Amino acid sequence: MKGKHIKTADVVMAAVFLLFVFGSAAALLIKSDREFSEMENRSLAQKPKVSWQSIREGRFSDELESYISDQLLAKDALVTVKTDLDRALGKTFINGVFLTDDDGLRYIQQYKENRRQLEENIGYLNSFAEGLGIPTDLMLIPNASAFYLDRLPAGADCDDQRESIEYVRSLLSGKIGFYPMTDVLSGGDYYRTDHHWNDQGAYSAVNSYLHRSGQLGESEQLVTYSGTGVKDFYGTLYSKAPSAFAKADEFVYDEKLCEADVEWVNEGKRAESIIDASYLDRKDKYASLFGGNFAQIRINTGHSGEKVLVLKDSYANAAMPFLTEQYSEITMIDLRYYHMQERSVAELCGEYDADRVLMLYNMDFINEDRNFIWL
Repeated sequence: MKGKHIKTADVVMAAVFLLFVFGSAAALLIKSDREFSEMENRSLAQKPKVSWQSIREGRFSDELESYISDQLLAKDALVTVKTDLDRALGKTFINGVFLTDDDGLRYIQQYKENRRQLEENIGYLNSFAEGLGIPTDLMLIPNASAFYLDRLPAGADCDDQRESIEYVRSLLSGKIGFYPMTDVLSGGDYYRTDHHWNDQGAYSAVNSYLHRSGQLGESEQLVTYSGTGVKDFYGTLYSKAPSAFAKADEFVYDEKLCEADVEWVNEGKRAESIIDASYLDRKDKYASLFGGNFAQIRINTGHSGEKVLVLKDSYANAAMPFLTEQYSEITMIDLRYYHMQERSVAELCGEYDADRVLMLYNMDFINEDRNFIWL
């Protein structure tokens, strides 16, 4: 009886496996191919064209493998099932992300200090600031791991960003005003499913920076805001390890504060708001801020005040609605995309008659990015 039971189980398992394989193959032939994955936020491989040359060079087999992987039937659901099976087996670190039980399920991105890259990047910032002749500040934002380090599993391989931030302080030139936000922010200032800070965190940091740098007087208040909440936001970290137990974030923005004359310089595009509403119905709602990241964006705010040039990563996008209240004009430069097109960043400061430079970066970015050479 026992042998018969095992044999029957084996047959059932084999049948299920074959059904899945042939069912998936049939689905590839019948269903329409998806062009874009909201979950992975990328374009998907399409059916490869067969040619003797592509077969001979081995490209066809590689393209076919990518196509089958990308167009796999119910791929997102299968990845979700795998994540939750891994969690049931006690796994808490998946695809570079720690999963912690905090307010539902919280995703914490792994941080490993890259001291050599960090020193190189700060060197570029110092050299840039030396020749400017205008106030230059660094607003450095810790990531969520700085506030959840003690909540990670025992033995978790994650470095302490507070130590890295103090090392940055020791490297910085006296020409740069340093405004780290470890004493201003808290764990609740970050999304549960995304690596960015939320509106509350951006507001608190901008308020602190403007007061500590003397741009707002002690009795002056940063503008208050009332946000519009957009539900069902599942961020980039969720995409690395989607789980049925994850609780969606809410993306919040103030429509009034986002009103400005916005110009995407290289794209030849203009709008009257920081918010690109087309993204509010998509998975990546954070990208509704400017529609993502671009080489150069100029904002005429309609307010009086200084002209500022902001060197930035994606964290800066959430800070802009609050900074527009302080400045008359903001020029945003993202060095991942601005590679000295026609003018250096220093030359842009002169051309736009900038009164100040604000470098607004998150700790993980300044620790890893290799584009500071373009300064």
